[in-house]
Parts: sequence; C-alpha cells; structure tokens
Amino acid sequence: MTGVPPLAGLCTYEQAGRASSSVDETVRLLRRLARIERRTLLVLAAHLNSVPEWEVKCGFSLHLWQDAEHCAWLRDRVAEMRKPPHYLDRPDDEALEGFFEELLRSRSTRELLTGVYRVVKPGLIEAIEDHRARANPLADQPTFRLLRFLLLEEHDQVEWGAAALAALGGADEAWELHLRAYLRTAGGAGGNRDRTGELPSPRAAEPLELVRVPRRDERFTRLWNSRGRIPYDERPAEEVNWRMLYVRLTEMHVPELLSLTLYEWPQASFEVHRELARHLWDEARHAMFGEVWFERHGVDWRSVPHELSFASYPSTRLEPRERYALLYGAEHAAMRKDGKRAQHRAAQGSGDPLPTLFTDFDWADEVLHVHIGRRVLTQAYTSTEELDDAAARTWAEYDRIAEADRALARSDWWDEFYAGLSGPP
Repeated sequence: MTGVPPLAGLCTYEQAGRASSSVDETVRLLRRLARIERRTLLVLAAHLNSVPEWEVKCGFSLHLWQDAEHCAWLRDRVAEMRKPPHYLDRPDDEALEGFFEELLRSRSTRELLTGVYRVVKPGLIEAIEDHRARANPLADQPTFRLLRFLLLEEHDQVEWGAAALAALGGADEAWELHLRAYLRTAGGAGGNRDRTGELPSPRAAEPLELVRVPRRDERFTRLWNSRGRIPYDERPAEEVNWRMLYVRLTEMHVPELLSLTLYEWPQASFEVHRELARHLWDEARHAMFGEVWFERHGVDWRSVPHELSFASYPSTRLEPRERYALLYGAEHAAMRKDGKRAQHRAAQGSGDPLPTLFTDFDWADEVLHVHIGRRVLTQAYTSTEELDDAAARTWAEYDRIAEADRALARSDWWDEFYAGLSGPP
C-alpha cells in the first residue's frame, strides 16, 4: 500500500540491498566487543575501593552492571549465530589484553576516568557505529537492535565520564596518550585499524596492588569499623525511618565488598560475574536512597559515621566465596524474623510516601539477592551445611570487629544526632 514504510520500517531498499559484513565477520566483532565489556567491568570492580570520591563509586557501580548486561547481550547474540564452540571466554588478541593490563594500573581517579571514558568507551562506540554503517540492517536486524540499545547506555556513560573528569580537573593527557598507543597496536576497539606505532614502557611490568580498605575523600569525617550504637528497640516510626535510611546510606560498604569479590573470583563463570554485578549495583542504589533522604532534609550525609569494616574485613581476610557467604548470611538473616516487612510497616506508619517507596524497592531487591546468593553459592560450596558453616564462621569474626568498635565512647552518637534534626522539609 502506498505510503506504508516497506521492510517493517527498518531501512530503505537501497540499504537492504547492500552486501556487507558476513556472519563470521559479525561474530568476530561481537565476541571482541563482549570481551571489551567484560574486561572493562572487571577494571571498574578492581578500582571501586580505591577511588575516594563517593559520586565516582556510584557511577562505576552503575556502569559495571551495564557493562555486564551489554556483555550478556553480545554473548547471547553470538550463540544465536553459530553452533558451539563459541569461545566466548577466550582472549583472542594479546595486544588487546595488554591494553587492559595497562588500564588496570591506573593510579588515580583521573587516570581511571580518562582511560575508561576517553579511550575505551569512545573506541567501543566508534567500532559499533562503524559496523552499523557497513552491515545490512535487514539481514542482521537482531544485531542492529541490541547494538542500538547498547549505544544508548554507552553514550550516557561517556557523557557522565566527561562531567566527572571536568569536576576533577580534566583528563590526564599523558595517560590518555599512553593508553591510546596500546589500543592502537590492538587495532582499536574493533580490531580492524592500523596496528603500527611505538609503545611506551608498560606499567603492567609492575605488580598490581589492589586497595582493600575502602577509601573516602576528606568530606567523610567519621570512618569507623561499625555504625556505632544505633537503636533497635521500639521507637516511633519516624525515627525508625531515619535509622533505616541511615543504614541504607552507609551500605556503600556492600558494593565495595562485592567489587573485589567479583574481580578476585576469576574462576567464576560469566553468569556469576553478571549476578554479582547486579547485586553490586542494587546495593549502590540503596546507598543513594539514603543520600537522597539526607539531602532532602538538609542533613550532611558525609558527616555521620560510615562503616568500612564490612568491606575491609572480608577483602583482607577471606577468599571470594567466603566474602559472598558473609553477605549472604547477613541478607538471609534480614529476610527472616519479619525484618523487611517490619521496616515497610514502619515506613508506611510515618505517613511519608518516599521512605515507603524506598523500603518497598529495597525489600524487593533483597528477595532477589537471596535468590542470587543461593544460585551462586550452591555452585561454590559442596553442600548447604558447608555454606551455612562458612556464613556463621565469617559472620562471628566480623561481629567481633564491630563489637570492639562499638565499645568505644564515640559510638553513642545517635540520640544526639536524632534530637538535632530539624524535621520534615
């Protein structure tokens, strides 16, 4: 019928009539893009503890989860196009791996932001757009579709990275040139560029020193091994909301725990890394729930006690599966004894719809996290009994650390803090 767009509106006849990238060529690119996404999320996970800026931690938490999702989309598309083996976890380009080893050794927040958001992500976008310009939009429509969605988030990431760099003094130009030289010898993100050029001395010759005790910048004035003594007895609903949103705020230690768990669990499958990335992002969102609540009431959320030991103890003393068992034990306990339901009732009782909303979604997320924990840890432990024993043992050790911190006189801070609040806006 005249006027109805042909070919389902995907493209013109001219575009659909071009011979272009074959299945094999497309598979090669998608596998490479998936490798880039996975290596990038691992770089961000390796450095989440080391960056002291809270806002950067939040951005990295979102982006490493998005990168995990992008990697999954690409892997699924490859599996649709060819029979096994798909070689999805095999590094195919030594030069590309060398580039990521250099990126991994970024020494500051500015260097890391420069490498990810001025080198990796723009290169990834360029490779995707180059493919879309050459490929047949009808023959390869499923790939076009997923790349379109992927590009939306990658462009958002680059925009955020540019703003973050501007706030921190701009890109580190020397480090950008260093990394561009290494990516150039890998043929660019797409692998199809000229590979000539001199390489500067590699930082990868140095050992990688991971930061195991989370860093905070100078705005955070009370970094403790506990939250101090906060009330868990009967209190008015309004105070319970403040208490729970303070707990949400200080849950940044959970993404920090998860980040090194993810990075230092290389034998875990990609699906485990994807599950941990989702769990990590959810916990960062929960910390931002608290941040929003404090901002809404004009209270400095950086000046209250922020606990670090829930991240530093497992990252310095436990192997990855034990770290996750510790977290699983905490979340499983929270789901028992009506914990989340009681928090939701208290939020409703306050009459403020915002904490009710935040608690509602936190509850939904925690149910998901218990399921994720079971899926991950039943593969890591030989039996439920072994898992439960690990969770109990690690939790008891953590409790001793927090108990010692709560014994300090400074721990009695909550009542004075709550009495000084100005009330709802």
